[in-house]
Amino acid sequence: NKSQAKEKFVRAVDDISLEINKGEIMGVVGESGSGKSTLGRSILRLLPIQSGEIIFSGANLTALLPKELREFRKKMQMIFQDPISSLNPRRIVREVVKEGLAIWPNGMSEQQIQDRVDEILESVGIDPEIAATRRAHEFSGGQCQRISIARAVALDPEILICDEPVSALDVSVQAQILNLLEEMKEKYGLTLLFISHDLSVVRNVSDRVVV
Repeated sequence: NKSQAKEKFVRAVDDISLEINKGEIMGVVGESGSGKSTLGRSILRLLPIQSGEIIFSGANLTALLPKELREFRKKMQMIFQDPISSLNPRRIVREVVKEGLAIWPNGMSEQQIQDRVDEILESVGIDPEIAATRRAHEFSGGQCQRISIARAVALDPEILICDEPVSALDVSVQAQILNLLEEMKEKYGLTLLFISHDLSVVRNVSDRVVV
């Protein structure tokens, strides 16, 4: 009954304004449920935007048609909190890292794609030969996050949205992944939006912090 229906409004993220400079790591910190992950997914247009604008390299992503937005996907990649569940358990790890390049080959030959995958795997500390025979569930949580980073970086993106990338990992592994992210940023000229509820982690890796 329309007369009895009541609209429900959920303000997951409200009155947010920030600017990320090319080549920096911006930290976003806040309590659980404060909208950090929603912000990250909204920037990538993985969630619908009710109002406001997202400007990326001069383009307003909120005004693009689906086909136009698709061209920007390869420039923006995301690393999720749970590395194991974010990887396809049925596929060989090497194919998981390769799948983005199979969609967007960027004029690369099959051999060039294979070489690119090997290069990225080695840069994150995963043996390409082992990655060619094993699936994600055969690796540890830290190794799976390395694979997730490789998958994201393989497309040569401009920005990485890192959504609590170490919170699901053992403390002994967290520092290794944080160091790896900083190494990948320098090596591949990345810009990072680093989301976390842990202020000490954000302080260690970020050039600037938004609360």
